[in-house]
Amino acid sequence: MNTFSKAGLWFLMSIAVGTSPCGILAQTPARAEQYKSPPPHLHANLWMQTSAEYQALCRQTFNSALREIKQTVKGAKRRQGRPVGPDKKPFAVVADLDETILDNARFQSEMDAAVWADGMDLGYTRRRWEQWERDNPEEVGLLPGAESFIAEVEKLKVAMVYISNRLESLKDGTIRALAHNKINTQGLQDIKQGRLLLSEGASSKQARIKQAEEKFHVVAFLGDNLNDFPGETEEATNPMERVAAFRKKAEAASDLWGTHWFMLPNPVYGSWDQILPKTIKERMDFLKRASNPAFVDAK
Repeated sequence: MNTFSKAGLWFLMSIAVGTSPCGILAQTPARAEQYKSPPPHLHANLWMQTSAEYQALCRQTFNSALREIKQTVKGAKRRQGRPVGPDKKPFAVVADLDETILDNARFQSEMDAAVWADGMDLGYTRRRWEQWERDNPEEVGLLPGAESFIAEVEKLKVAMVYISNRLESLKDGTIRALAHNKINTQGLQDIKQGRLLLSEGASSKQARIKQAEEKFHVVAFLGDNLNDFPGETEEATNPMERVAAFRKKAEAASDLWGTHWFMLPNPVYGSWDQILPKTIKERMDFLKRASNPAFVDAK
């Protein structure tokens, strides 16, 4: 491992045996001394790495998505042997990468171990993530069911398009991570093919989603974060209003979940965590308010 303490990883992995996803870009740094318990994401990380339930949910999502994609392809017209939509655009599946296809469990575990060993360690930092992204592609894995899902989609002559907040400047590391896991990387370096849309600094994916929709007829979206799916979330000023805005977006798309949009579970990090208060005390107070049935409508 290039970037973190092997001793720290050995300590954590002696507790959490197994592999699965975690880590990443959307996390907000929080000083460790704010917490009076193990690293704040440790239990979520353990669940993702060790539980049969997590593996079952991943496979369930991929299986459901593949079933819907096959059904759509079955009734589609073809152009040069490939299924196309009414707009004559080639079919594509748009997927996020980290914790949707790629499994960064070792990054998350190293980070949890570092926070546990050093109360001043900030945990996630952009620099730490970028170091992982650049130097550790061979230590990245795949979510349960991801490899066979991608293989089956491509067998249907449907393009896999990846939209990720991994950095465009570190594209080679991302392609190496995919290739290491035997994922088809043909054409990913070619910007014109539009199959790998990475971040040049912006965290919002909406412009890149629109870019993909201009080139392809998208039959399915897969992600582990609400922001991996089309549509902006309403602006809000306080945590309660932000949570309500995210729930509103999810509810507005109720007919799309399980038919066109497919969510992978990720309790470790994401927009849901970013929009919450930062300290344990603030979060406990927020939790009491969230228990109120009228919470979503509260102002």
